[in-house]
Amino acid sequence: MKTQKMNREKNRDASRQFQHQRLWFYRLLVLAMIAAGVHFAVVWVVPRAIMQRVMDAQLGDQVAGVYFPPMTDASQRRIVMPSPDLLYALCTYDLSQQPLHIQANPQWPHYWSVALYASNSDNFMVLNDTQAAGQGLNWLLLGPQAYAQVPVLPPGAKQVFSPSQRGLLLMRVLVSNYEADRERVEAARRTLRCQN
Repeated sequence: MKTQKMNREKNRDASRQFQHQRLWFYRLLVLAMIAAGVHFAVVWVVPRAIMQRVMDAQLGDQVAGVYFPPMTDASQRRIVMPSPDLLYALCTYDLSQQPLHIQANPQWPHYWSVALYASNSDNFMVLNDTQAAGQGLNWLLLGPQAYAQVPVLPPGAKQVFSPSQRGLLLMRVLVSNYEADRERVEAARRTLRCQN
């Protein structure tokens, strides 16, 4: 009888231990699912949401599809943490209907770059003054899907393929003294054209 009682107590203890282990398993499973959800949000959702906000923003007056913001100061935050020694130009694009023809020939003796960003904020193309070696850029930006009509490649243009239909072009021009170099640097920056 004592042996049966001890066996029942052992079985009860084993059952409690099993239930306790199962409870911890489910807690860890829920924690892993929450971690996976947070990871998904940070890696996939947040960059797309930020880019969507930038692409949907009313950038102001545009010339040839390009927005030329004023020289950066501490109050400007359209671009995350803008550099006060860089002058920017922006184009947002939508390649769902037709490609985008991008041209620029800054002829600026200091650093400049043109970078293309997909809708998830991935940088997929960049050209800077060193790589351009005194030449301008002439790109035909094509979307990931085929067009109803085959696009005609403009003379001298290089085909660039965007991984997303929508995105952003960001031009940066290094300025050491904006007031002294205003005419030349503005002329260099304003060579940028983004046209369908």
